[in-house]
Amino acid sequence: MKGQLLIDELDMYTKHGISIIKGSYNNLVAFPTLKDPEKNDWPEEDGQEFDLSVVALDTSEISIEFGFRDDLGFGGLIALISDMGYHNFRFPILGRTYRLRLLSQNSYTIYPRLEIAKIVFANDFPHEANYEYQDPVNSIAMPKGYEIDYKDLSDYGVIVLPGSNAEILKTPAVKKNLLQNFKRQDGAIYDGEVVKFQTKEVSLKCLMRAGTIEAFWRNRNALLYDLTKLSAKVDDEGYEYSDAERIFYCDEWSESYPCYYKSCQTNNFLLNNGVWWEFTLKLVFTSFRIGETDFLLASEAGEFIITEDGIFYIDLKNYAN
Repeated sequence: MKGQLLIDELDMYTKHGISIIKGSYNNLVAFPTLKDPEKNDWPEEDGQEFDLSVVALDTSEISIEFGFRDDLGFGGLIALISDMGYHNFRFPILGRTYRLRLLSQNSYTIYPRLEIAKIVFANDFPHEANYEYQDPVNSIAMPKGYEIDYKDLSDYGVIVLPGSNAEILKTPAVKKNLLQNFKRQDGAIYDGEVVKFQTKEVSLKCLMRAGTIEAFWRNRNALLYDLTKLSAKVDDEGYEYSDAERIFYCDEWSESYPCYYKSCQTNNFLLNNGVWWEFTLKLVFTSFRIGETDFLLASEAGEFIITEDGIFYIDLKNYAN
């Protein structure tokens, strides 16, 4: 299709009869992965201590499937993208240009009237050039209830899909204490006086909606920025420092979790009556203690029930046998 892809401003359909196969935009819109932060793991404390005073996004791999009529066109493409390290890939339908370098060819499939090759590129520039933050704008009515740093995800045009709550509530693995296992003795001796939990990775299934591609990029970039920005915080001694730890809040059970962004994967990306981006957002919950969760009595309408004097919520743990 003409105007679908331009490499170094050369139209690939006009030049080599090459088009882009459906699904190739998935990696282009996904957030890059965060580089692993330095950390300390204290056996006597829940979770881990992460150094989030400096965070950086990693390079990402971009898989693109090219469709063409004969190997002559494919040879022209390979000659073009292998003559130097970086090339500018412009996708007019996305309104974006990426500076990519060739990595490998993953597959080559021959059909009666079409040949398809999947080629992998590296994107070494995870930040959009000259990006200036703009607040997200969403005009599509969406359910609320999940927040990042007290901003509801619906502000970005994002809803959290079914199946995510089970990920949030899943208990993390227990930290392993001292274990002694002697060859001449049955069983083992384990220091079980204290139970502490590890961190856990939570995969949120999400859907972002936008009316236009311009609104999509505005909200998508704002969400990535807010997930990875450094915020001013104050420690126990009153000293101010910068940190990229976020607070994830779930309104359904009124619980907050300290976390940081780790990675993102596109499950489906559609340009049909607006933009539909279904993706999995992976967060690392740095500390999680199920014993600290309050279970409050609520009506069938989802409203919390309070005592007759209108002051206290009713905690079901106080009435458990």
